[in-house]
Amino acid sequence: MNNIFNTKRFGRLFIKQLAEHYKTYLMALSVLLGVMLVGGSFFVYLIPTPLDIGTQVILFTGLYMLAGTIFTSTIFADVSDRKKAVGYLTLPASHFEKFLVGWLFSFVVFTVVYSISFYCILTILLNLRHWPHQHTYVLNVFGYPYSSIFLVFMLLHSITICGALFFEKLHFIKTGFSFFIAVILLSLLNTSLLHALTGRDVRTATPFSNMSFIENGKDYGVSASAAFEPMVVYIIFIVSIVFWVAAYYRLKEKQV
Repeated sequence: MNNIFNTKRFGRLFIKQLAEHYKTYLMALSVLLGVMLVGGSFFVYLIPTPLDIGTQVILFTGLYMLAGTIFTSTIFADVSDRKKAVGYLTLPASHFEKFLVGWLFSFVVFTVVYSISFYCILTILLNLRHWPHQHTYVLNVFGYPYSSIFLVFMLLHSITICGALFFEKLHFIKTGFSFFIAVILLSLLNTSLLHALTGRDVRTATPFSNMSFIENGKDYGVSASAAFEPMVVYIIFIVSIVFWVAAYYRLKEKQV
């Protein structure tokens, strides 16, 4: 077990990662804060009413997914760089510890830093203007149903970190292209399956989404029941774990 994970060795590796890349991380954080502040200010002065919950959800989710996947795609950049790969792969630490450090920085640390940054900027934005006789509501992203945002990011993170290790160059672009192609193929397969099961002309539907079809010139929609939601959560967890495991074994395959 000591060959796989050692607390002291893992701690030193974590500190080493932070010490070597903290300037890059701070620069990325500055850019993130700047985008949040400038983009948020634009919304505040463009919209005559306070930022409602829906707008806050869109801002939080959009930037979270985009910035998170971009950051994740670069977390193992040293492995793709021949000059840095030798030093990285010969470090006296297990592959599991190296993968865990990258996973923590790109998933846990990023999520915490992003959430804190968002609420700090949101507080500033909500105080930039005064909306008389209108109450401002603040998004509680950790409460139901908005906490599902983190579940979606977990899936995207697992796919992105897998792509970061499988592709040698242009990790984010190649992973994104592969992801959208996979979504299109799954949607076509899902639509064909629903058409075969229902015998109706079903509109294109992504997996686990609502089904809609036209009959006698009228649109009909079929929503999944609430009992189906836990199953979707379990499936996302399982798929995410599968991609994380695949990424870990891909890292183990890397040779000097």
